[in-house]
Amino acid sequence: MNQNCLIAEYSNERDFQTAIEVLEKARYSEEEVSIVKHAGDKQLSELDGTEDKTPTSMSGEKTAAAGTIAGGTLGAALGTMTLMGPLLVAGPLLGMGAGAVGGGLLGAVKSWGVDDEVAESYQAKVRNGSILVIVTGADLRLTEANQILKTTGPVSLEMYHR
Repeated sequence: MNQNCLIAEYSNERDFQTAIEVLEKARYSEEEVSIVKHAGDKQLSELDGTEDKTPTSMSGEKTAAAGTIAGGTLGAALGTMTLMGPLLVAGPLLGMGAGAVGGGLLGAVKSWGVDDEVAESYQAKVRNGSILVIVTGADLRLTEANQILKTTGPVSLEMYHR
């Protein structure tokens, strides 16, 4: 099966949460959806009551609270996000980037047809506060996700093919 990806960029938590909720309702799974946030995400810092912008690991309380933000299967993925350099990552992208050095994590999306320049652009956007939702799968499933996510107010929404 040919796997490609759809990347939705969100500039605020409300629209991001809406995207997660609609994907859950459409029965997208943790195996299809990756989430990428900056490790210094304000909401995650507020949950822990700190201003630490470079955490080395998330406390149990912080991950539990993050998991309750969106609820459901994909929302629970927020509670299992893993720190990869300056990024917090959940979903299949985590497995692909596990061997990557933190700053180059988004280079892992190359296998989905995203070139280095585009990956670096997304990486910069995440450093500046954007949140990424990356859906992977066959073209039909990505077309459906594209239609669904258009309604959630993404800053950008792009499909990539290998």
